[in-house]
Amino acid sequence: YYLMNKPSGVVSARKDKEHQTVIDLIRPEDQREGLYPVGRLDRDTEGLVLITNNGPLGFAMLHPRYHVAKTYYVEVNDILGPDAPAFFESGVVFEDGTVCQSAQLEVLSSASDKSCARVTISEGKFHQVKKMVEVCGKEVIYLKRLSIRNLELDRSLALGDFRELSNEELVDLMEDL
Repeated sequence: YYLMNKPSGVVSARKDKEHQTVIDLIRPEDQREGLYPVGRLDRDTEGLVLITNNGPLGFAMLHPRYHVAKTYYVEVNDILGPDAPAFFESGVVFEDGTVCQSAQLEVLSSASDKSCARVTISEGKFHQVKKMVEVCGKEVIYLKRLSIRNLELDRSLALGDFRELSNEELVDLMEDL
């Protein structure tokens, strides 16, 4: 079980013909049979990626039934007004009619050229955070995953670095799954 601080430009996949993958960043001596990233982060998104060869854990982490919370730090190109948290809480509807579950938005700063926030979602729709922000008429200019469930990004890890999960982290991660 590895926790990685994924850099921008790297693909959350086992293999890719065009781009470096998170598995490519694992040292050869740490390679284990069947390693894969649990879930995906867009190529331009940074942050926490869980890498494992435990298929049942990966399935549980991604299955909507378990409502695994994922928290992101997001920067957008415009003001996030006082109504934005309630809008996210109500469940954003994408242009194609897809309805998202309720999400938490905590505005950290808001200005006409850039706003910063924390967003917590419990599902993993394709480009979900970016699309939710887009429905608000804004654009994500930076996105970083900070946590999955109780597992938090290790701030001492440089971009592209990884480490094994501690026993305590692993127990917390697997609790009730």
